[in-house]
Amino acid sequence: MGALGGSSPEKHPPSEHREALSGLHQSDEEVVNRVLAEHKPSRNPLVRGVWIVLGSLAVVFAVIGLVVPGWPTTSWLVGAAFCYARSSQKLFKWLLTNRLFGPVLLEYYRSGKALPFHSKMIISAIICVVSGASIYGITKAGDPGFGQATILIVAVIGVWWVGWKVPTTA
Repeated sequence: MGALGGSSPEKHPPSEHREALSGLHQSDEEVVNRVLAEHKPSRNPLVRGVWIVLGSLAVVFAVIGLVVPGWPTTSWLVGAAFCYARSSQKLFKWLLTNRLFGPVLLEYYRSGKALPFHSKMIISAIICVVSGASIYGITKAGDPGFGQATILIVAVIGVWWVGWKVPTTA
């Protein structure tokens, strides 16, 4: 207790950091079971189908990342995991336990859901390029400005989120 009766500040890391530290000591199976328990698929079969298609596309892009230098693999796997977590426990488990992709994803979940700096830069660049192309396209189509402003706001929020809210691995 402090001099004024208040308690002293805790010297414990934030909950996400504690979770990452505890994940470092878990076996692969424990991490897989923990991650699967945290995510439940949608009940709507149409929504599940859309997530499966998007997740499968992300897996294809991750495979490209295995071959093409500079193309992010982890980022696409995280996207695939996000989609599969919302669509199918079976596909999500397959991705987490896959011989090629499992170790990368398990490391991502163990590290407190952090991404390497270069992946964050590529993701931000993709957001900017796609948003710029979208703004250009709807400007040419005659939008008076509301669409462009919306895209710009969403792009800024996306880059901010990836850059400052998603932890960076060392």
